[in-house]
Amino acid sequence: MQRHYVMYYEMSYGLNVEMHKQAEIVKRLSGICAQIIPFLTQEHQQQVLQAVERAKQVTVGELNSLIGQQLQPLSHHAPPVPLTPRVPVGTKSHLLFGRPPHIFLCQMWGQLGRGTLGE
Repeated sequence: MQRHYVMYYEMSYGLNVEMHKQAEIVKRLSGICAQIIPFLTQEHQQQVLQAVERAKQVTVGELNSLIGQQLQPLSHHAPPVPLTPRVPVGTKSHLLFGRPPHIFLCQMWGQLGRGTLGE
């Protein structure tokens, strides 16, 4: 029983740390966007602001769909990977999909900007 508690605690702590990291990344990227947007042309400012607003409205279902699309090219020869995997203790959760979260978010940002998220 104690071993299960320790495993649960480690996973909870790891998830909490990862969420704080993601929140910090979002804060920094938002600051960078806010500094860069005034230097863009009016047309590009509109596009970026629309993409930012769209990004704020992304649902969990859309994220799962996007992750599934990202995994499809990898799954031609491999068994399917569940979209909500169980993370073993000590595993870096951001490595589950083969790329760090900031790379994944940049790719998602690009799809949002083109309006192709979830298609």
